[in-house]
Amino acid sequence: MKPVVFNSLYWGTMPILLWGCFVNSAWLKELSMVLLIVYAAVFFISGTRYTPTLIRVLLIIGLAITSPPLVHLLAGASIPLVHIVYIAFFLKIRYTNYPLPTCKWAFIFLTEALGLAIFFYFLPTLETVWPVVLCLFTASIALQSVMHAFRLSDQPAGWYCLAGISFLIAGGALPPTISLICYALANYGLVYGATRYIWQKQGIPYAIR
Repeated sequence: MKPVVFNSLYWGTMPILLWGCFVNSAWLKELSMVLLIVYAAVFFISGTRYTPTLIRVLLIIGLAITSPPLVHLLAGASIPLVHIVYIAFFLKIRYTNYPLPTCKWAFIFLTEALGLAIFFYFLPTLETVWPVVLCLFTASIALQSVMHAFRLSDQPAGWYCLAGISFLIAGGALPPTISLICYALANYGLVYGATRYIWQKQGIPYAIR
């Protein structure tokens, strides 16, 4: 699937999801979200034929976890689980991306401090603590894994992935209707960014695709 076809299908379907959220139509929301995930999966699989299998499988699993059926099935467990899948995905990218991107210590301290601040802010209202701790911890590691997977100065596709993981994290903290929109934006950023990065590493000009 060429990028122009993927973009046309994806952004052509997004208004259906937005309308479904606006009128609170369950079948419109679920159908459009499943279609978006299918487009993303087909685009990624067809564009990364010569990529290590683990990278392809992890991203497809990540997409699947954000689908409405699995979100309903896994309930709250889907949030840390999808974070863990993308942590593994971006660690795999980092350790095949030579020379390895440098550690960004300031960003590490900033994300951990932000996670602690959010936790203590909501602590008085929490009924159960450990699920929130797990979600915040995996979210901060997922964000750090993206930042440490790419050399953003010369691998700009990493910015798409960073935006994608940010929307993914936000989706886990927002009401279900808004979280669907966040997940749709997240999936686009993660798939499009990862595919563009792989093409750059393989030396395939974007125009050819």
